Amino acid sequence: MPNRDKVALILAGGEIVHKRVLPGAEVVPLEGEALTVCLSAETQEKSFTVDWSYQPVSHYTLRMCSDLIQLAGTQIEEGSAGVVITVGTQALTEVSYFAELVWNYPQPLVFTGSICYAGTPEVETKLRLHQSVRVAASQSSWGQGPLICVQDELYASADLCQLSNYSRAGFVSLPCGPLARFCEPGGDLIVLRTARRSGRIMDIGTFPARSIEILDASLGGGDILLNALLESRVSELDGLVIAAFGGGDVPPSWMPLLRKVVRAAVPVVLTSRCPVGRVQIGRDFEGSAGRLLEMGLISGGTLTPLQARIRLAMGLGAELKDQELRTWMLDE
Repeated sequence: MPNRDKVALILAGGEIVHKRVLPGAEVVPLEGEALTVCLSAETQEKSFTVDWSYQPVSHYTLRMCSDLIQLAGTQIEEGSAGVVITVGTQALTEVSYFAELVWNYPQPLVFTGSICYAGTPEVETKLRLHQSVRVAASQSSWGQGPLICVQDELYASADLCQLSNYSRAGFVSLPCGPLARFCEPGGDLIVLRTARRSGRIMDIGTFPARSIEILDASLGGGDILLNALLESRVSELDGLVIAAFGGGDVPPSWMPLLRKVVRAAVPVVLTSRCPVGRVQIGRDFEGSAGRLLEMGLISGGTLTPLQARIRLAMGLGAELKDQELRTWMLDE
């Protein structure tokens, strides 16, 4: 096996492995010599490339995420020392969080990306791939679960949040900060802390439930969407996530509508729409978190709405029900 003990570099798209032929022209994937030019000598020596998909992340589904992570697992079983996956930054946090729920190998799984296309002046394609392969080849990364390498730092997949789609420093780790930092772009990796992982990991072959939707709370909004769902599509719904105000409150007009969704045997998870939020019981009023939980909604704890959607899809895919599903949603 010529690639045994090397890092598998899976090209799953993203700006980091695309370039513009001419200013304003359509972007094309880096392939062959064009990709080699963007790899440092050390990266070429320590890794081998695996083509997967160059689709925009807006075309991804959770089933595609499952296929991607299973491909990464196959590389480990065939002898790879670790895996690096390139992903578009617009869904980097979602894809990596999916991996967090199923990656049960001790070998490192590292995600990376860039908001800039390869070939952009001062772009970090070569540097970011170089750093990511170094992380994936390092014994210090073993047992940390899925990691994200951006901005010259290393992050836990469950902690990272994208605050900007145009700033090269648009990611922030909430609430704990990075796991490690390169002391200079090509320098040593300084470990700051270890990742805190969930207590339960799903089987990597678990297929996520397909139809999980998110409904955002807003001042006086949401009634039309909930009514439309109940009138024609609720039977197609596997689960629903509510991105509620603050600690988990919703407009009072939602209460009878959500009660109908619950009676239709659709699991409904309650989360906070705040980037660093928590479902918590406060004042008692129509639409409060306490009354929603009494109605039968499932608490998402500190999960973000996007994380709760992925976690619910995996829990339902594993056929978890009742208290087992509630426990899974709170296993933070």
